[in-house]
Amino acid sequence: MPPDFLLKLDDVSAAYRGLKALQGVSMAVAPGEIVAVVGANGAGKSTLLRAIAGQVATEGAISFDGQSLAHVAPHLITRRGVGLVPEGRRLFPRLSVEDNLRLGAYARRGDPDRFKPLDLVFSLFPRLQERLPQRAETLSGGEQQMLAIGRALMTQPRLLMLDEPSQGIAPKLVDDILAAVGRIRALGTTILLVEQRLAEALELADRAYVLQTGRIVLEGPARDIAADAGVRKAYLGM
Repeated sequence: MPPDFLLKLDDVSAAYRGLKALQGVSMAVAPGEIVAVVGANGAGKSTLLRAIAGQVATEGAISFDGQSLAHVAPHLITRRGVGLVPEGRRLFPRLSVEDNLRLGAYARRGDPDRFKPLDLVFSLFPRLQERLPQRAETLSGGEQQMLAIGRALMTQPRLLMLDEPSQGIAPKLVDDILAAVGRIRALGTTILLVEQRLAEALELADRAYVLQTGRIVLEGPARDIAADAGVRKAYLGM
């Protein structure tokens, strides 16, 4: 019998650069959901995603599809189906768009269909197909974010984690990117979203967790959190 939750965290704590960034975090993401993690700057949102991806040492339990991720190397977590689009995108700036996308499939080297997701990427972001020979550093901020998401999709994730996908992007392209996130979910990929545009994130998400100084202080349906003026003022600065 498959687990009720694709991703589950139980009492997870983590330190980052010598500081306690997560403290006793418990949360879960069901298959097919979009779950938003929101909170002020420095709340621990990026550390949470990095902990799930195996990039930060943790205490507590993290499981994916019913299997523990403890002591699993980051590239093997990716291979299991967890994709991360990090804050700041972290592309290979001097490599072409095509090379960045193909490097996204490296975790699946040996698979005969490892480049199959290119069709999905181009359907979501036609601009990338138009710019295949260009170096990543020549793209606009929005196009670079599309490339970062496309590269993560090349890993064929079952869970896609997005860290601040709208950061430093023109409003029109933000709308395009968030619309693409909705389409990615509609195609069957579960989404864990950290996003600074709180109203848009809560509108897109099914459920949300509010982080404050490394702790979850509130959770529930995203629409309820968005509608509560007291919550928005106390925890989200809205």
